[in-house]
Amino acid sequence: MYQNSQQSPQMPKLSSRDTPVTLVLILANVITFLLIHFGQRLWLVPGMALTPESLRHPWTVLTWPLLGLYSPFGLLCLSLWTWTIGGSMERSWGTERLLKFVLATTLLTSATVLPMLIWGADGIFGGLGVAIAPLTVAWCWLNRQQTILFSFIFPVPALAIAAITAGMAYFETSQSLGSPWTGFVGLSGCAAAWWWVRGGREWAEARFGKKKKDAPNLRFADLDKDIRGGKKPRSNPLQKARDERKRKERDDKIAEMFRNSGFKDDD
Repeated sequence: MYQNSQQSPQMPKLSSRDTPVTLVLILANVITFLLIHFGQRLWLVPGMALTPESLRHPWTVLTWPLLGLYSPFGLLCLSLWTWTIGGSMERSWGTERLLKFVLATTLLTSATVLPMLIWGADGIFGGLGVAIAPLTVAWCWLNRQQTILFSFIFPVPALAIAAITAGMAYFETSQSLGSPWTGFVGLSGCAAAWWWVRGGREWAEARFGKKKKDAPNLRFADLDKDIRGGKKPRSNPLQKARDERKRKERDDKIAEMFRNSGFKDDD
């Protein structure tokens, strides 16, 4: 499914221990889909989806991603995609960080969609498609050098997948709210995800994060003893050039190893 000359991500294995958030998203959509199919739509949809009556049900700002409002084939495709993207990101980021990300993008999307519903748009907003879009955008940027084989035949760059995902979120929102102009309000989560992985996280942590005191210096660049003063710098310019080339090769290998790991250098 992936093409890359170096490292290729693998189809993740879902488990209640390692990927509980991904499992909950998929199972909740499957269960609600079955309940709707067997005649429970009248109470389930108003109680979980964003609707013009959502002010009476404030919890719906968080529950709409759990509602399976799709056809069987559509739900199957979304579940497989959530399995791939959600499982990969949850193993990389950890359950707590992924949960915070999903909750934040869900609330942000609710904050932009709900006013449209209250001010006159007549529709029902819910489902996994728009909810998983921000996570897909984040995954695509972090894996932007990957190429995905669409239908196992057509190679599609990861960044093109991000654009396609945003487009699908736009059309799904506009169809749910009944107007092409309202489709843009469903992209707030995608925009936030794009900003977050492209430097927003560092910006937020620099301004609002907790200051670390007496933290050990574990930067890979500081392993060079000549940089830290452990050795006298070499005076031979040729040897200096060789050392610099080796250092650059080592740093490039380290950057490649940790590019998609979720870890970062605080400095």
